[in-house]
Amino acid sequence: MTELLKTDAPVRADRGQRPQQSIEAFMRWVERAVHAWTARLVPTRLLRHVLYLGMIRKFGNFRRPRTFNEKANWRIFNDRRDRIVAACDKMRMKEMARAAYPGPKLRIPETYWFGTDLRSAPDLFALPPWVLKPNHSSGQVLFGPDPETGLDALVHQTRHWGKHTPVALGEWGYAEARPGLLIEERIPTPDGAAPTDYKFFVFDGRVELIQVNRGRFTSQTATFLDTDWNRLDVCWRIMPVADEPRPPELETMLEIASALGTGWDFIRIDLYAVDGTVWFGEYTPYPGSGLLRYRPMSFDVEQGKHWTLPTLEQVQRGQP
Repeated sequence: MTELLKTDAPVRADRGQRPQQSIEAFMRWVERAVHAWTARLVPTRLLRHVLYLGMIRKFGNFRRPRTFNEKANWRIFNDRRDRIVAACDKMRMKEMARAAYPGPKLRIPETYWFGTDLRSAPDLFALPPWVLKPNHSSGQVLFGPDPETGLDALVHQTRHWGKHTPVALGEWGYAEARPGLLIEERIPTPDGAAPTDYKFFVFDGRVELIQVNRGRFTSQTATFLDTDWNRLDVCWRIMPVADEPRPPELETMLEIASALGTGWDFIRIDLYAVDGTVWFGEYTPYPGSGLLRYRPMSFDVEQGKHWTLPTLEQVQRGQP
């Protein structure tokens, strides 16, 4: 997840940052700090209600959920299926994506190394351009090789990645995912910047919403569109929207997202498109930790209508 509760900028991301993005980054830092301390003191169920009230500014109905955020919280409280764990484990989700869409139109970044101690990784400066991520969390990322950042610095920068996980917010799937670090192929772009992030909200195999995040580490925008590429009159927090050009790979991405989301009551599929190639990003079972603040908030209700939750019996541990 790349939402506000989960995003740690890479080591070089703050250079040249615009004032608005600096304010947004500071707000995310404050929220993460508050949530981390609160999580240590408050039982998970109560914590979820407190966070929801603080972010959404009303009490949530998690027993009979109606909105998208309420249903995401219902999943956090109740869904113990193995597929949730797979969607929180970066190594497993790659396998799941390839099984769901084995065709050549989807490229999955190559894994260069997986382990728990970076000192056992191959020579990081001999590898092609790479991305370093935690396997059992989301949002933290470092890019390399960087001649200014040696192995000791990377070990230092990632030392808390295994501790500050979504588990503190009650997101069960991440608690069950394998702890570790992952070095994988960096998606190449013509200018070397982070690729545009296309997030597909898939309900029972149907794509109902597309969120486009651009300029993640510089001047970020978040734009919402329908599947015909009509921009929706909605914003995420204070994030500005953009006039997003329709990508030539859109139909292919819709096909892939639908295939990867088949069999899920809801899942968000994150993809990238660069020069005609569609790349797999990740599965996201808990977008925004069920704390997405929209303008207007009526959008939360509308999105909730697309999501038909399974029964409690269908989401017990041991279910696929």
